[in-house]
Amino acid sequence: MITMQISALPWVDIRSEIAVGPIAFWHYASNAHRRIADSSLRNHLDRYFRSYVDHEGKPVETISVCSHGPDDFRVLTAGEWLELRSAVDVLIFSSVAPQTRLAVIRNNRSWGPPSANRFELITQNFQVGDDHVAVRAGSLLSAGYQLGQITFPEPWAMGGGLFDYDKRLLDGFNKVFEPAFPAATRDRLFRSLEWFRLAHMEGAEVSDLSRIVMLATAFEILLQFPQEGKRQHFIKYAESVIASPAFKTGVRMNPRGKSFTYSLAGCWASDFYELRSKIVHGDAVTSTEVVYKDWITQFVVADMVFWECMVRTLFDHGCLGDDVRSCAKDFDKLGSGTPSCVDTVIRSFLGFEEMHGALGWLP
Repeated sequence: MITMQISALPWVDIRSEIAVGPIAFWHYASNAHRRIADSSLRNHLDRYFRSYVDHEGKPVETISVCSHGPDDFRVLTAGEWLELRSAVDVLIFSSVAPQTRLAVIRNNRSWGPPSANRFELITQNFQVGDDHVAVRAGSLLSAGYQLGQITFPEPWAMGGGLFDYDKRLLDGFNKVFEPAFPAATRDRLFRSLEWFRLAHMEGAEVSDLSRIVMLATAFEILLQFPQEGKRQHFIKYAESVIASPAFKTGVRMNPRGKSFTYSLAGCWASDFYELRSKIVHGDAVTSTEVVYKDWITQFVVADMVFWECMVRTLFDHGCLGDDVRSCAKDFDKLGSGTPSCVDTVIRSFLGFEEMHGALGWLP
């Protein structure tokens, strides 16, 4: 018998097909008859997917298959599986970060995004007609089970129930998958998204402080922090890229006790990286240090700033924002396209100013 392979997101209800790079995400129950002509193969997968159940033990209807190219259910190569993993990480980011941003802009803490747990990626090898199932969990492989004998329960820590995503972001990331995109930059973006995913895993196994460190690691990879002077590098990025002359200011002290006036974006970068350093060095961290204001935590602000950094990176590489560039060129043609004016257009059209205002960084 031929060994085949299926990859799926059991808990993400993707009703309309989504393409991310070479991966197509499609709803199994709605499309299986159309996409899987072999009835024996389809019946085998029907029985397998009935093992995925909700909290009451009922089979779920949310299973979305991940196809790399044709729906041939071949065993993926190592490189193809890495593309699949990256595509799922892109989907996570494009769903979680924009929903966090909207919750803050609308000051609605109940509008919580899904956690990364909802996007659990499963990959199962099988042979049609053979009911034996071997379950891999990390480096551990458990065998000796059969279809109908075991179930895979829905995780409890899945976060908000609404699945939505930013199509503009997905379109931008599709260009990152193209062969012409610089390979080193592509690897850096996808590695940062891996840490973004890990930072958004929920459950008793991951502490809030560990999640802050993991998200800080995503920043370090995306923004290419140097070996030394990481905090200052982060502040400099916030001051030169994120902040504008209109930003409110604050004062922070360096490790030598010298005070500096920064924009509130620079102040946040200083505070967040100091918090990260206290955590990794084992220093005491108080509950007030992880709160930014009201219900908004430092982690939530970091989510929003990471979203902005990623959007800026995609914009700088020509992956998104063609309409924004066109508008900026129109300002040039009108004779009003000064650098500051063009920057204002970019900030406004890409959604940065709305976010900065919600955080209180702008008057």
